[in-house]
Amino acid sequence: MELSCFERELVAALQRAPRAPYATLAGRLGVAERSVRRAMRRLRDDGVLTYSATIAREDTHGWLAAQLEIGCRAGMSDAVAHALAARPDTRYVAVATGDADLVVELVAPDPGALHTLVVHELPALDGVRSVRSEVAVRLLLSAADWSPDGWRSPRRERVVQGKREAVGIQLDDSDLAIVRALDQDVRTPAARIAQQVGLHETTVQRRLHRLTESGALYMRADVPPALLGFPLEARFTLQVRPDSLEAALRRLAREPTLRALYIVTGTFNVLGYCVHGSTAALEDFFAGPLAEVGGLLGCDIRVVLRAYKRNGVPVADERGNRHPTSTA
Repeated sequence: MELSCFERELVAALQRAPRAPYATLAGRLGVAERSVRRAMRRLRDDGVLTYSATIAREDTHGWLAAQLEIGCRAGMSDAVAHALAARPDTRYVAVATGDADLVVELVAPDPGALHTLVVHELPALDGVRSVRSEVAVRLLLSAADWSPDGWRSPRRERVVQGKREAVGIQLDDSDLAIVRALDQDVRTPAARIAQQVGLHETTVQRRLHRLTESGALYMRADVPPALLGFPLEARFTLQVRPDSLEAALRRLAREPTLRALYIVTGTFNVLGYCVHGSTAALEDFFAGPLAEVGGLLGCDIRVVLRAYKRNGVPVADERGNRHPTSTA
């Protein structure tokens, strides 16, 4: 399907403020409120528009965010990707070019749990032949910080300016209850969340503000990049000298096509995802932003062929069917 100009403008507004009231969105776009409601309902019913509320657990509870490259036996990539997308601990699952068949992001509560996952549990999945893992040392940008029109989120602006995020906060049971309510529907009004979790509405609003301002909670309204004019997604890893790392991160964050950015362990210490309108635009990314990174010692770029899960939300397949998710 193709999105109309109005639908693209609506998506851009939702990406900036997923919980914005219908009346506010209508006012910004200069249309009737019923037009906004109708368009949002259609996009959701068609499986195009999805919402997610994701806890940055590595910043709040000391969890580890692992970046995995998984090799599969011939003909098994699709089945393994489905199995991984159904797991509650995965946030991103995709088939990509390169040595590994799948690239995966998942979270584990501690090194012992991650060891069990990569040494025992994941290799035991039918069709898996190899698992390689790195740990995200710092999450700089997530998909919640990307917009097709080049708008910079507050987090992206801080990265561009070289400012570090505040120390992560600890979440209590009430915080987690609020996040669970949002996970059902990010646009749930604070009053309804308050009823569900047994708190006062102003308390819910105050906690939501704390969670989002601290960067502990990412709320995202997402549409496949291809429908926004970016059919090509790439995953890149860079080996950057330590003395050039911060400058490299600031330069990369200025690039509007950059969708996510991490510092990771291993020889290649920077991981990023970018989206482009064509292979020529991807080539321009090589010759422009990547070529301008100082202290660059190595680079590996892979094209994402198909995403099965983004931001913890299963992605609809070509028939509009969603991959099943585990309720464990």
